[in-house]
Amino acid sequence: MQQFLKVIKLVLALSLFGAATISWADSNGEESSASVKALQWRGAYQSQKLSLDKKLGGRVPEGFKAGLTSLASQQQFHSDRAIMGVLLPGANLDSTQAVNLTHFKRGMIEVELAFRLKQPIKHAVADVASLKKLVADVAPAAELPDLGFKSIGMPSVFEIVRANAAAHSFVVGEPVAIGSVDIDAITVGLHHNDQIVFSAQSNSLASGGQWPMLLELINDRVAQGWVIYPDQWLLTGALGQMLPLQAGRYYASFGELGVLSLLVEANAPIEPLSDVDY
Repeated sequence: MQQFLKVIKLVLALSLFGAATISWADSNGEESSASVKALQWRGAYQSQKLSLDKKLGGRVPEGFKAGLTSLASQQQFHSDRAIMGVLLPGANLDSTQAVNLTHFKRGMIEVELAFRLKQPIKHAVADVASLKKLVADVAPAAELPDLGFKSIGMPSVFEIVRANAAAHSFVVGEPVAIGSVDIDAITVGLHHNDQIVFSAQSNSLASGGQWPMLLELINDRVAQGWVIYPDQWLLTGALGQMLPLQAGRYYASFGELGVLSLLVEANAPIEPLSDVDY
């Protein structure tokens, strides 16, 4: 009997050891996977920064942008977060001039809000309460990304980051003082020619609203070594759908912020934007 009990204890001990080993291996595997993903994110942004520093040659960007800011877009590209990019010199288009559709490989259009600061920011902002003291104004905006990536099939989220989050160009309407409007209570609507395309709410971001997204954008950019200046625009991501850019007249309504109008032509007589080529 004693010998039998010893055998039972040995079997139980080995079973517990095996379970603990499997649990440790699973845990270690999860940590290893997380470490690999962290390295992938870091490498993608380092590659983005090196490429943009070379392209800028000491010039100052027009601003910065957030992408994949909705849960749907993050799921589409298998991302667990929003991504950030840089708006290069020449990217800020005049809304009174036609946009040349031939300057895009695969042009898209997004309706967004754009912000400017009161002072330069070089370091991370602690929280939304601190950020609110630093923002000067807000404006209606349309971003015109280009998804013409040099890749086979759908690009990975890391390829999109390396390609500067598909940044190409953007248009900004008339700004208003930040304190004059509730930036999370704006109903936006997009029309193309005479057709209603969609409507959306300004707080419909995966971050939970405009302020958390703006904070995330600023803190990511300064963490990557950028300085944000008061004359640069900060775009917080698509409200509603990202849609293919087509010839015609777009009207984007922003409630109290007014209406932004944009004409897109298949062969508009303006010079190419060499700074935003891939």
